[in-house]
Amino acid sequence: MPRSMTGFGQADENGYNVEIKGVNHRFRDTRVRLPRELSALEIPVRDMVNEVIYRGKADITITRNTQSATGQKMAINWTLAQDYYDDLKTMAGRFGGEVTFRDIILIPGIMAEDAHDIEEQWPLLQFPIQKAIEAFSTSRIEEGKRLKADIVERLESLLAMHKAMESYTKELLDTYRERLKSHLDNLLADRPGIIDETRMEQEVAILADKSDITEELVRLNSHITSFTQVIGSPEASIGRRLDFLLQEINRELNTIGSKCQITALSHIVIDAKTEVEKIREQVQNIE
Repeated sequence: MPRSMTGFGQADENGYNVEIKGVNHRFRDTRVRLPRELSALEIPVRDMVNEVIYRGKADITITRNTQSATGQKMAINWTLAQDYYDDLKTMAGRFGGEVTFRDIILIPGIMAEDAHDIEEQWPLLQFPIQKAIEAFSTSRIEEGKRLKADIVERLESLLAMHKAMESYTKELLDTYRERLKSHLDNLLADRPGIIDETRMEQEVAILADKSDITEELVRLNSHITSFTQVIGSPEASIGRRLDFLLQEINRELNTIGSKCQITALSHIVIDAKTEVEKIREQVQNIE
């Protein structure tokens, strides 16, 4: 089942708010934003999210709702506080003013999360992270279903175009053979008998075979069939395989287009390439 790289998940539990936003990206890029006092948990958080992400960019933002909700314990750096207090007292004596408790407490590093308390907070944080991951995964699956439905519809259109191309195979050969023979007849009109008629027919047939698109149509059908099988498989990460198959499909269409001698067939090839490009736009969002 294809999964989109675009998704959103959110959970608000145990005093923490967790948001996960995903967008398409060639590789996996997971970024975590945590309260500074919980920065030591960045790697465990990333590891949890990476268990469900194979490709794409994911931004995880974790904030605290209230201090009381998590029961956090703060450690005071008394040595640092005393040093700042002494310096501030010196400045106040020189420039005038008073040193207040608020002046000290707002200095970075004075109040820090108790290292032991971080270990206690991790189990509380895991629950909302897991809920956000589940919501994130659900949204990606739902978007994947929408992408698949659109792609399958376009594949059916592509198969119909393939069938239409097949109907021109014999006409294309006959047209090329007639044009080539006519061209040779004009070149040799003033030199009758210089080339054996039977030999000329054989050479025309050989050259005409080079305009045959049968092999390209066989490979094109094979690639479309493979694409259909992959998009319907239960595998999670299929985006790169689909992109590769689209390249192969486009290559065959380009070859067929270069051999076209019939205007109607050229139009079908152009329409098919347009359809492939629309499928490619959707595949760019599949993991």
